[in-house]
Amino acid sequence: MQIMIHEAKIADVPLLIQARLDFLRTLGHAVPEEEEPAARKQIEEFLHAELGKQIFAWLAMADKQIASVGFLQVFTIMSHPNARSGRYGRIVNVLTLPEFQRQGLARAVMQRLIAHARELKLDYIGLDASPDGRHLYDSLGFIEQHADHPPMILFL
Repeated sequence: MQIMIHEAKIADVPLLIQARLDFLRTLGHAVPEEEEPAARKQIEEFLHAELGKQIFAWLAMADKQIASVGFLQVFTIMSHPNARSGRYGRIVNVLTLPEFQRQGLARAVMQRLIAHARELKLDYIGLDASPDGRHLYDSLGFIEQHADHPPMILFL
């Protein structure tokens, strides 16, 4: 089976929606069945508005099935010591389906995301590493920042 990797386009939005929901499910944050139609609609509207502008995705496809996927989201902020231009990226939703794991697909997708971040001249890219993905991210040069200051969140 041949794997093809390509940058996602609008025609790929249905695949990206499913990938997002699968990613959330994998992390233990499955969208409740009764909320799934609204979640699908929100993801679809977001992707139609922002794909190729503030969010980019690469897909590794085995025939017509996603084998691996990853997203790069771009943010513009006020100048910061780590982002002097005020532009940085965040890698989100890196997922490789179990039957395609350990074949280098996540690495290939990540390499394309990193290359695109460089093309966009972003100051840096960040991510949250799962225990399963930590080795890959370390091997790609990601370093831990502020281990003594873990991310925090306030729900509004």
